[in-house]
Amino acid sequence: MMGSILRKGATFAAALLASTSLALPGNAASNDNNTATPIKHVIVVVGENVSFDTLFGAYVPPRGRSINNLLSQGIIKADGTPGPNYARAVQKVGQNPGSTYTVNPTPVAPYAVLPQPYSTGSLNLATFTYAPSAPDARFAGITTNGPFPITKYVPYNSLTAFGVPATIGDPMHRFFQMWQQTGGSNAQLGLWTWVTKTTGQGGDTSGVTAADTGQGGELMGFYNMGKGDAPYFNFLAQHYAISDNYHQAIMGGTGANFFALATGDVAVYNNAGNTVPPANQIENPNPQAGTANFYTQDGYSGGSYVNCYDQSQPGVASILSVLNAKGRASNCAYGAYYLVNNYNPPYAVDGTPQALGATTYTYPPQTVPTIGEKLYANNVSFKWYTGGRDTADVTSDALYPLVRAQVAANPALAGAPSYIIDAYAVPATQPYLYNSIGDPMNASSVVQANAGLKANLKGLATLKADVTNNTLPAVSFVVPKNLSSGHPGYSIPGAYEAFLQGLISQVQSNPTLWANTAIIVTTDEGGGYFDSGYIQNVDFFGDGPRIPLLVVSPFTTAGNVDHTYHDHASILKFIERNWQISTPLSSRSRDRLPNPVRDPNNPYRPANEPAIGDLMTMFTFPAAP
Repeated sequence: MMGSILRKGATFAAALLASTSLALPGNAASNDNNTATPIKHVIVVVGENVSFDTLFGAYVPPRGRSINNLLSQGIIKADGTPGPNYARAVQKVGQNPGSTYTVNPTPVAPYAVLPQPYSTGSLNLATFTYAPSAPDARFAGITTNGPFPITKYVPYNSLTAFGVPATIGDPMHRFFQMWQQTGGSNAQLGLWTWVTKTTGQGGDTSGVTAADTGQGGELMGFYNMGKGDAPYFNFLAQHYAISDNYHQAIMGGTGANFFALATGDVAVYNNAGNTVPPANQIENPNPQAGTANFYTQDGYSGGSYVNCYDQSQPGVASILSVLNAKGRASNCAYGAYYLVNNYNPPYAVDGTPQALGATTYTYPPQTVPTIGEKLYANNVSFKWYTGGRDTADVTSDALYPLVRAQVAANPALAGAPSYIIDAYAVPATQPYLYNSIGDPMNASSVVQANAGLKANLKGLATLKADVTNNTLPAVSFVVPKNLSSGHPGYSIPGAYEAFLQGLISQVQSNPTLWANTAIIVTTDEGGGYFDSGYIQNVDFFGDGPRIPLLVVSPFTTAGNVDHTYHDHASILKFIERNWQISTPLSSRSRDRLPNPVRDPNNPYRPANEPAIGDLMTMFTFPAAP
């Protein structure tokens, strides 16, 4: 019943893990106000799974501002129809030149029309059932072979006959596939659909086969702000600041990118001293014999780790050849197996350790340094608020009475007191709401073992109270509930807009708080949706495609479109620079990289690659005395 959401790692358990303290300093002498700018509070809000062009492809900035999107490039017209340069984004059938994985398949010929989008992952919240993985009849009339307006077929914020949001199918978004879609730099745009259609979510995912991967042309859809789509995102962009060069840090999906948001790094396999994962969990993207591009071992119940130091490992040599040609280091350590796709975190929502093994698809506890540890060590207050983490988040959600009614209707619970019904209904509802793999602090053995750090992991009910009571920490990370995240399949962008509008309005209604706050709005990754922007090869793991980023603050210039190259490490760099933390999280983490030097011939490509900005260019601060 929980399909996509459980695949993203939603779990629950009943027992609490006893915390033990590590020798880290507390917040006895707060450095919250020791900032390099007037900003005393940063709130980082992370929705899910939409690329920059999918959301802002038709955005028109204020007069005097430039932007790089589908409309400005002439790929589409203002009404969403193909523009004079549409051919640049036309999708082509590809061909593998050999029998092993390649980052650069050969484009052969254009699709006559896009493969019909699928309904894969679409959850009907009225019936708690998923649509079958089949072509979505609502998109049967597509006649183009490139980007198309989603709301021509499914109106923005439309409802089903049951009165719940009309969700759409979930595009594929995995590591080796995304490298192959983009060739690393996204220089040619024509193979996004072919890679999706031939690989899907991987053959180790239930129901995915070479004959029917459960994927079509859904990834080529975009929303058209010129037609009224995404009105609140449009409003924020017009009145505050937006980046058109912000990137997901890692090729692939949610788990790796949330982990990068917290660490600037990737998770690594180390289970009680054993550094080699079970064989069935190691990626093998070489195409199966007799298939166009269907990977040998890949999927949610299979390959997700890669030893990228070893060129003999499947798929590794082709990516390293791209990096070597640019003189770029891989950032891969000898013998290390890195997690590049989604597995469940090692701790449940309450901190209970999860079982590890060949068939559990859970990664081991991590010691990769997190931003939470860094802030704690420097006496800067922080909290990581995840929707659905706390019981109050669950019982106050509109979904809860629906699930509770189903639980209460179970004959085995006939006549049971209310608290017994709740004892079953809360854990039954929580996986729909709590984004477990979007809670990377719950992957850290350091955080879980330290009572002071673990106390900073909260739900959204606590966030609301902290804003109201002026107890908000200096740094806040905010992850909406799954159903408010905007993730295709079980949410919609309008739900993320509604969440943002509620949070931003609450902050702005407190003038003292608003006066020194920056609200950074982004997503974890692009969800596999098409994007036309340049990608910088930072290391083996990414960057990935562009995703939305807005800064909502009194210290922005209305309508500013910033072209500086940023990724998730930029948020870490901004926090460190603002609170005057002089060292990066580790010798591996992306926050160690320099800020971009502007190339006068291309504002989107740093002259000093690899380089990642620190978001300071998004702000307009008053001149120093």
